[in-house]
Amino acid sequence: MNVTKRGPEGIGGWLILVIIGLIGSICRISWSLYYDHFKVLRSGTLAQLMSPASEAYHPLWAPLIVFEIVANVISILLAIATLVLLLKRSRHVRWVAIVWLLGSLLLVVGDYAFAQQIPLVAAQPLDADTVREIVRSVIGALIWVPYFLVSKRVRATCTSDWPARSAAVPSSSLPPPLPPVASQTSEQTP
Repeated sequence: MNVTKRGPEGIGGWLILVIIGLIGSICRISWSLYYDHFKVLRSGTLAQLMSPASEAYHPLWAPLIVFEIVANVISILLAIATLVLLLKRSRHVRWVAIVWLLGSLLLVVGDYAFAQQIPLVAAQPLDADTVREIVRSVIGALIWVPYFLVSKRVRATCTSDWPARSAAVPSSSLPPPLPPVASQTSEQTP
């Protein structure tokens, strides 16, 4: 009997770190979205940044904040989709994870480049949070994109067609139709 071993299967090994990283990213980005953006919206800081009478005014503040909110929401949704597909062992998880990793890198770098167009931001020295976020995204992409491309565990574990393809059901597998119901006629007596 020839049994071909495909490699380790199941959610284990390095995939545990991927799951922990996805959950951590969802929590971290959600916290950042609340702390950095929604607090700014509530506190009135945004109104000051958008008021032409303010010293901090620049016309790119509003598009930058909208870009950051949308980018963070997209990143959270992609992380959730990656996590769900991974737990469902979908064969699509590999590409969704790669899109999430590379998209996160592009969004962080794009956010930094966009923010540098505002003179008030460009005049500030590069802060540790920005550097940490860029480095985290670069290292994450350098490690996990190749992992999802070549991992035997990912290839052996993530094989299901979830979400299922909508295939037509062959007619031979359908049960036969039910016979027509006989109409009940009541006899009327004169």
